[in-house]
Amino acid sequence: MPKLTGHCLCGQVSFEADGDIVMQGNCHCTDCQQVSGSAFATLVFVKEDAVTITGETKRFEHGVDSGNKLTKDFCTTCGSQMFGGNVGRPGMVALKAGSINEKEHIKPQFNVYASRKLDCVILDDTIPAFDKMPG
Repeated sequence: MPKLTGHCLCGQVSFEADGDIVMQGNCHCTDCQQVSGSAFATLVFVKEDAVTITGETKRFEHGVDSGNKLTKDFCTTCGSQMFGGNVGRPGMVALKAGSINEKEHIKPQFNVYASRKLDCVILDDTIPAFDKMPG
């Protein structure tokens, strides 16, 4: 049961997650590419009640092709995306891997939306890859 800590680029938002990592993976969907400005997003899922957040965030909510609504929480000062949520996974929060201090605990277990990955991304063939979100 690792304790995860982290913060945004400017340090105005920080978190502590004191509980088990439920799952973690890489998402190659277009939304994650756009919001991260990168080829994919690595998400570390923990139980929401295990996370303590300090600082002010702003929330953006949007629909996705599964019919669910996702949330993205950003630092109001520097714009770093810190957290994500999915109404289809109540009680869970996705920590953005880049904001986590304890990098040794980041070990993605899967790739989702592999069908949308950028050609420059080479997938690790030792972990499962799904063309879409598994049902």
